Amino acid sequence: MKEQQVRERPDFTTILNRSLRLRCPRCGGGKLFRGCFRMNAECPSCRLHYERAPGYFLGSMYINYGLTTLLMTVAYLSLVFGARWSNRDVVWPLLAFVVVFPVVIFRHARSLWLGMDCYFDRTDFDPDSP
Repeated sequence: MKEQQVRERPDFTTILNRSLRLRCPRCGGGKLFRGCFRMNAECPSCRLHYERAPGYFLGSMYINYGLTTLLMTVAYLSLVFGARWSNRDVVWPLLAFVVVFPVVIFRHARSLWLGMDCYFDRTDFDPDSP
């Protein structure tokens, strides 16, 4: 009889570290992306399917939007009230930030979403799951 390999569920800091390095949250070995915006369908090491269902990564947009909004708000308040910039001086740098930043963190937002899902959904670490 074939012996099953028991996978130990990683802790939060391990999954977060793997997500920030754009690695598989379950094994830490496989890369999530094969290009700038092309994501692998599954982990080459442990065969974890990255996209569970159509629209699965819609939640990563919330991470991306929330982080962009938070940083833009902090930057606006710091520049207008701290550095005494006028609204006219602030609008173009913040507009550029709002356009560029979400594209830059696109991969990390997806990786963090997948990492959160694997942390909170224990079925991916169940030895009986495929």
